[in-house]
Amino acid sequence: MKIIDWLLEGDIVIQYLTNKYLMDCSFDHNNVGYIVRYLDLYDTLGQEWGGGIYSPKWISSTYTLLELKYMEIYYDNPYYQDATKKVLNGLWYNHGKISKIRYQDMCMSAMLLSLVCYGKINDLRINEIVDYILAHQMNDGGWNCAWDSVHNRSVVGSVHTTISVLEAFADCERYGYTYRLDEIKRQAALGQEYLLNRQLFKSFKTGKSIHSDTISFHYPCRWKYDCFRALEYFIQIGHPYDNRMQEALNMVKEALKKGYINRGKTYPGKIHFPLESGTKGRFNTYRGLFILKHYDNKAYQDVINADFAMR
Repeated sequence: MKIIDWLLEGDIVIQYLTNKYLMDCSFDHNNVGYIVRYLDLYDTLGQEWGGGIYSPKWISSTYTLLELKYMEIYYDNPYYQDATKKVLNGLWYNHGKISKIRYQDMCMSAMLLSLVCYGKINDLRINEIVDYILAHQMNDGGWNCAWDSVHNRSVVGSVHTTISVLEAFADCERYGYTYRLDEIKRQAALGQEYLLNRQLFKSFKTGKSIHSDTISFHYPCRWKYDCFRALEYFIQIGHPYDNRMQEALNMVKEALKKGYINRGKTYPGKIHFPLESGTKGRFNTYRGLFILKHYDNKAYQDVINADFAMR
């Protein structure tokens, strides 16, 4: 069985992503499949999912919206709009200073910026979030949620925070926001170098993988980093191949030797419903193929033209 045919047997969201990004074909998901299942769980009275804007993980509005954004829900869907505005109101107030000694968590701020940009929301607080993120880049080019920690302050970047910030900055440009855009581009370039200098997954101290999770496929990614999420980001911004990506690309090719990529590890927490069952993961397989299509097209063609035992 061809791997593309197997993907096209999946949920309509998988069909949509496969058609649009792998086959370059027009296809409309019409907000059904997984998307409508999430929409059916929306609390219209509370304007939220899961009973909260950020917790419980992973059923709160923030993490549900991040999944819907990846699935490319129509940005003007009223549930997406209303829930995102409530998250904005709940997470960003008092110019981001949430207590006498701390500002809003940097990861949360970046994820919020991504969500509001995708929704094309017009609110002056978006500029405040941009100001805050730009003001607190580390000297190594990364960002870190612990930049203002009272007990464990950090002066170096974190891959988790940095990828969320870079995705948010990319969304600012992609969805038409122009505020401080030249500065965003300059500082994003430093963040990109921060990741590439690590070859996307290595510790500066040891030269080995930062953590096993950074070289494992996960879907949904939540707030966590993995090098494949970084490769998706670089593709989305049109970044050319860089030889510092090669080891991560080799891991993608290795994972696809059997034709599919496993569902991967899931992070502890509540979920609305299982997206997939069994060991094979269509989301991760799609992600792997998307990466190879752009950065090693010969390997991509070899995989999609081969026959695999998928049953």
